Amino acid sequence: MERKKYYLLWGAAAAASLALAVLVQNSALRLTDALRFPFEPLGSLLRRMSLSGAVGNAGAVAVYVLVSLLPAAWLLVRLKKRRARGEDALLAVMSGLLFAFLYGAVNPGVLSRWLGPAAGGGIGTAFPGAVFWSVAAAYLALRAIRGCMGADAARLSRYGRWVLAALGTAAVFGAFGASPAGLMADIAALRAGNTGSEGALGPTYVFLALRYAASAAAYLLDLWTVSAGLTLLDVWTGEPYGEAAVAAADALARRCAVTLGATAVIGVALQLGQLVMARSLYSLSAHLTVPLTPLALLLAALMAARYLREGKKLKDDNDLFI
Repeated sequence: MERKKYYLLWGAAAAASLALAVLVQNSALRLTDALRFPFEPLGSLLRRMSLSGAVGNAGAVAVYVLVSLLPAAWLLVRLKKRRARGEDALLAVMSGLLFAFLYGAVNPGVLSRWLGPAAGGGIGTAFPGAVFWSVAAAYLALRAIRGCMGADAARLSRYGRWVLAALGTAAVFGAFGASPAGLMADIAALRAGNTGSEGALGPTYVFLALRYAASAAAYLLDLWTVSAGLTLLDVWTGEPYGEAAVAAADALARRCAVTLGATAVIGVALQLGQLVMARSLYSLSAHLTVPLTPLALLLAALMAARYLREGKKLKDDNDLFI
């Protein structure tokens, strides 16, 4: 995928995230809502079809069976082509889960009996969705591990682009979807819990805005770093030990350092600001951030830059003897 296509992907993701944030208005974007897909909407559709009559009921049964068998069908294709591996057994597990969970989505009373007292907490189809998508994610992760372990440089570069594209999309969603939606939800909750004190809520509004601006900035810094990673993959694929690859690795390391430092400083500034203004605030955010993952990425980028620099030096030394 060319760089322009990445930017188009992220631009579309930003527009969709903003639209979603506006649509939900006073509700934060929650992972549990996403986990209900496809069980809740498909279960509702199948229930309506089943209640519409004999023909509708037959159609509902057919759709139910076909959707549930999709992972198993892919397993049969891989077995026929002699490409099945151990992790493909999870495809059979996924089909079994679809049969069970879709039936529960069509019949909420059955699902409530399966889940027990926890079903009353509003978790509904979110828990089955979490189970199913966890199995699907494990399957994809195991496939990716097997593919990476035996991949050449070109394939590794392609896998790296896919991962970076996904990370960039997640960062865009966080900056333009989760952060604005969270801000609107917190403002609504603040107003609902402090009626009659509207005039005194000004400082709290400011800090809520700053909190979510900091969150969006952290996501955008991540996107900025991802862009440098894509540049490194582009030049590394063409000439692994060239000057451009070394410069791109150095740029990635610098961006990782800036992202880590800026995120840490912004977090500290917000916490100290809350401490100073605590008596005037109606909402405080208490959290502890230990940036181990960003630090690990920084170290990896520095090691990659050092490796490429030393590799280029060895290549230049060898070229002198040719």
